Amino acid sequence: MTIGFPLVALFLQSIFPNIGQGSLAGAFVPYVEAFQMEGLGRMWRNSFACASLATLLAWGLGIPAGWLLARAKLRARSLLRLSLLLPVFSPPYLTALAYVVVFQKNGLFDSYFTSLPDFLRDVFFSIWGVVFVMALSSFGTVALLVESALQGLPTRLEDAAKCLGGSARDVFFRITAPLLLPAIINSGVLVFVDSLSNFGIAAILGPRSNLMLLPEVVYGLLTTWPVNLPAATAVSSLLAISAIVMVSAARVFLFTKVLGQNQVTVNRPIQLSLFHSLFASAFFGLLFFFSSIIPTATVFLMSVVGKWQDGAPVFTLQHYAAIFHKGSGGLQALSTSAGLSAAAATACVLLGGVIAYALARFRGRGVVILDHLSMLPRVIPNLVIAVGLILAWNSGWMPLPVYGTLTILFLGYVAIYQAVGLRFADSAMQNISPRLEHVAACLGASSPQIFRRIIFPMMAPSLFVGWVSIFVMCLRDWVASIMLLPPGEQTVGSFIFSQFEQGDFAQAMAMAVCTVIVSTVLLLAANFRFYKTAIS
Repeated sequence: MTIGFPLVALFLQSIFPNIGQGSLAGAFVPYVEAFQMEGLGRMWRNSFACASLATLLAWGLGIPAGWLLARAKLRARSLLRLSLLLPVFSPPYLTALAYVVVFQKNGLFDSYFTSLPDFLRDVFFSIWGVVFVMALSSFGTVALLVESALQGLPTRLEDAAKCLGGSARDVFFRITAPLLLPAIINSGVLVFVDSLSNFGIAAILGPRSNLMLLPEVVYGLLTTWPVNLPAATAVSSLLAISAIVMVSAARVFLFTKVLGQNQVTVNRPIQLSLFHSLFASAFFGLLFFFSSIIPTATVFLMSVVGKWQDGAPVFTLQHYAAIFHKGSGGLQALSTSAGLSAAAATACVLLGGVIAYALARFRGRGVVILDHLSMLPRVIPNLVIAVGLILAWNSGWMPLPVYGTLTILFLGYVAIYQAVGLRFADSAMQNISPRLEHVAACLGASSPQIFRRIIFPMMAPSLFVGWVSIFVMCLRDWVASIMLLPPGEQTVGSFIFSQFEQGDFAQAMAMAVCTVIVSTVLLLAANFRFYKTAIS
């Protein structure tokens, strides 16, 4: 309901623009109008070029990082993994905001160091800067998927190849890489789809790089007068179709049995030489520096700078005081986001738990349909889901007064992030043997008692980590917060966006720091809870 209904409404509206008035007249006119838009072909090329280049760069950064985590003997492995998680959970728009402040004329680099060379500034404010920020925001996904795949692959084939005289390069490209192909392709599809529809980076870096991208076009069609809803639905539908085609092509290409799948393997970590250990440390250090240190330090510094005097910053906490002042818009945004995020996270993990249980214990066509619907948010761009929700709940025949209230934003969060809750719940269900339920049933326990006393306690640690992850994602959300926010309300994402657009960088950065602190504390708590559960 939360995802299928909006997507059906979107596709129907894109084909029949007058269907809301009960008429099928003007079929496919929105697509004709969209294709007649000036520069649409160039926008498609720009978006696909950015997404393709970002995927290649994310592969180049993420595959070596994932291999090192899975195969090499590294110190502080959990901290290195956490360093990859931070950019994954950090909103891409925050990274884009930080690098704009660093590279812009009279920005942080010019103020603290020497004047930035014009050619370097020109390179950043071009397609290469957009690709760079997109890759920084997504390479962690590649690394974590590659690490997970390698941990499920036995090392005996690689060991045998080394014993037969194969070099490290031959072993990787002729043994390891083919076995990793499913994880590499799947991670690339995720990065490509996310980069193709990334609204935050498109809205911030696109105009400053003189690069029109599709997400920004959809936003402009919906917010610029005169509003062109039919064209927005057509472009959104094309984005969704592109994503579905990419995912379907990847599934067809990878329709093979993966060696090592569903096996429990014990792999011996490789002892690196001193040179390779230093290289690995430098590699992870550079990744962490560019993906986390620079954005975080920039955001924090801008949040405490009141003004510049004689080339030096004058520090102040007035921007934080303005946010937490009683009755301020910033405080309202924080409280609204916290309440909505908590409610959406709870709904997502509950839905995920029920769906995961049904997928693990039942069979049938209904379960298969439920599985496909629950995975749609991982395939359909968030921007497309937001447009679909607008169309679905803004219809004249809709009896529920959802549009124009915070309820539609809640539904947006649930629709976008429910797949995350399912992923955590499904991971927990895979480790729960049905024999425990059979034994309990034989001893006279009812189904509610079995779920309450056996299933739920065993799922609780994973559901807690999922709840925290979804809460953080909703708290930092930009797409749904900007597209679906009712008048007179503010969320963290909309507050940061409005302040940045008005030129009040410091206020936007102060709000960003508050969310980063809350998110980091929650993620560390979830990581600590998961670690305690794993060793107990």
